Amino acid sequence: MPECFAGCEQILSRWYGEAATEHPQDAHTWFCPLPIAWILVETDTGDGFIETATCFYNGASDGNRRREGTGPAMQLYQPALALGFPNGLVAACLRRSGEATIHTATWQHRRRICQLLRSAPRRVAEENLRASPGGVRAKRVEMAPVAFTCKLLRELPLGSGQVGFILSIVGVHVAGELIIDGQVESSLLRPIGACDPRGNRFFAAREEHTMIFPSEHDSAGHLIVPESTYTLPRVGMAVGRDVEYEPPYLPALPHNPFKALIVPRPIGWISTRGEHGDNLSPYSFFGYLAPDVVFFGVGGSHMEGGEKDALRDARSSGVFCVNACPWHLRLAMSASAAEVPRSVDEFDLRLAPDSFCDAWAEKGSCTHINAPCVRNSPLRLECSVIELVALTEEYDVVVVGKVVHAEGSAEDVPLASRGGYFNYFRVAEKHCFQAEREDIVW
Repeated sequence: MPECFAGCEQILSRWYGEAATEHPQDAHTWFCPLPIAWILVETDTGDGFIETATCFYNGASDGNRRREGTGPAMQLYQPALALGFPNGLVAACLRRSGEATIHTATWQHRRRICQLLRSAPRRVAEENLRASPGGVRAKRVEMAPVAFTCKLLRELPLGSGQVGFILSIVGVHVAGELIIDGQVESSLLRPIGACDPRGNRFFAAREEHTMIFPSEHDSAGHLIVPESTYTLPRVGMAVGRDVEYEPPYLPALPHNPFKALIVPRPIGWISTRGEHGDNLSPYSFFGYLAPDVVFFGVGGSHMEGGEKDALRDARSSGVFCVNACPWHLRLAMSASAAEVPRSVDEFDLRLAPDSFCDAWAEKGSCTHINAPCVRNSPLRLECSVIELVALTEEYDVVVVGKVVHAEGSAEDVPLASRGGYFNYFRVAEKHCFQAEREDIVW
């Protein structure tokens, strides 16, 4: 699954007609799957729309919890996305208009998305576009099942001809046939991710499992970790009509569908060191903004108040480590997400005897930064903080880091990736494909 980094900037630069740039690393391995942003943005002259795609993308904030009280259901604030690409035509168009529409990449459009990852941005005929929710000029591709209408919130210069953007979501469109019994059904959405930024191979998110968030303890105070079960396709009544809503308002569904619409998402298992000790916690709003720049989004506060440990430690130490989560450690990863006091080291969580977790994260030491790592993870990125981007709420922050050292490889190692609700996808070789092939099936 991982791909060599060599030549990646030159290829990206060629897409947008820019000069080749150099990078200090001579090799790179990727956290898979890479989410794909299928982007539609108004041209710099305002006379139409162009489309492109990037694998430097993921959610940055989910908008936090629902507001209390009567009236329409709504969250505390609008969710956000983060994405990056060369500082060329698309970046200029986004700056000028301040708006863009991001579509979820799906199996149905795999060849189109593959072409967009490998070629220059191209115009889209007006008859193939429709109005987007959110009261903006931005439009959406009619055939795309999921679309996020966004406004530019923040630009992040990244150097080496790359730029990142934080976008606030003001409108969401979901095809009605995807929603079964009030939830987005992934087997109908058929989302895909990429194995590398150039689209040499892709990942089909079709093997889904359910892991309930661990929140209960036994009589001795030990954490109970529920089992992981295979997820069968949901059978029931579809909504029938398309669903559109304008965050922070929520749709008339039993659960917020947002995280089920940005799939599959890689899991950044973040390890840090701070004044209270070592910390380990998973973040599925994790991704790349450039080949050597990564981010993870932290939302909400710690159970004891104040910033969560990963954010607090990254702020105070200036470093963090991103560990890949192999499939056999998925329950350990899920357990490390449990809310515990600051004094608890997640590497040493005490589990109930009847927990289903039979493998645990082993603590190791990073080689280039002062932080712990997951020693039995196949791949890690050691990073130094370059910016902390505060969003619309006090503890809602995007941590942006420069990769100073990458070690290991996830090649031939099944990984865990995130779906919606309590669901996860298994990332394995058998799920990978080349978009150009005619003999492949979902």
